[in-house]
Amino acid sequence: MSNNDSKGILLVAESIHNIRMNTAAELIGETLRNAGGSLEILAAQDKAGVEKVLDRIEIAFGDIPFELVPKMPSLKWLQLWSAGADILQAIPELKTLPFLMTTTSGIHGQQIAEHVFGLILTRARKMDRAFRNQGGHIWDKPKMGEMSTLRGKAMLILGYGAAGEKVALAALAFGMKVTGIRRRAAEVSADGLGVTVMPAARLYEALGQADYVVNILPHTADTEHGFGKKEFDSLKPQAVYVSVGRGKTTCETALIEALKSGRLAAALLDVTETEPLPKDSPLWDLENVLITPHYAGFHEDYNALAMEVALDNLGRYFRGEPLRNLVDKGAGY
Repeated sequence: MSNNDSKGILLVAESIHNIRMNTAAELIGETLRNAGGSLEILAAQDKAGVEKVLDRIEIAFGDIPFELVPKMPSLKWLQLWSAGADILQAIPELKTLPFLMTTTSGIHGQQIAEHVFGLILTRARKMDRAFRNQGGHIWDKPKMGEMSTLRGKAMLILGYGAAGEKVALAALAFGMKVTGIRRRAAEVSADGLGVTVMPAARLYEALGQADYVVNILPHTADTEHGFGKKEFDSLKPQAVYVSVGRGKTTCETALIEALKSGRLAAALLDVTETEPLPKDSPLWDLENVLITPHYAGFHEDYNALAMEVALDNLGRYFRGEPLRNLVDKGAGY
């Protein structure tokens, strides 16, 4: 690493673990050389260290101290290590600053799809009850009439993008009928997978037909609490709600009411409105709720896959090419 104080800095978050920093520096350095760029690569080991070089930071990778970003006058590009840009809701000032922001969208679909169906199958095949009974050495078969299959059931995917397409592929393999809601869809159409894609204006029509609703929406000003009482009341009786996007897109008061009233058969949650989920939340004790603590996107090679996106964008940046996964900061995604 250079000690030239006049040189611009590429700041790499220390949280990019599982890739040793020396290896990460080598990968980034090689990409810089190949693209004709020249920056000092600095590991963001603590907030105090970052504060010393705020005016020299041109690029940042990963979960840096985001509260310092408004104090980085030379920042031109921030590469997030996540699929979403939730930080724009936490620090609205970032929306008006001129730097580019990109995400690692596209690397989460496979693991999210597997997680969604892990939750769905656990509930549908009564495995949650079997697992609880196993601890008490209880042999208790469900009644035949309690069991069903997924074939022929209707799934509605909210936020139908790259991850939604992976979920749809799995659903289609189980013989389900799949509809996706895409905010930027102009009209009802069919995609190459055989999924019916609807614009957001047709949401309530689609909700009334769904047996399973999978929420993969990003958290933006428009989607916060976007799924609430009106949406739950629009579902067919005994639908199942699966939330793996961002917890703040769901109004949990309305969710709990729908679960307690029997309007909703079950909620399968990887994300919650407040994380960690408070110990006094009623969701913990409802028998028709399964909770995993926001790890649907985890993958043993996550950091390596994210680094591939970052390095590809780094080359594009210095070659003057459009960046992948560019965030519309005004829209929040």
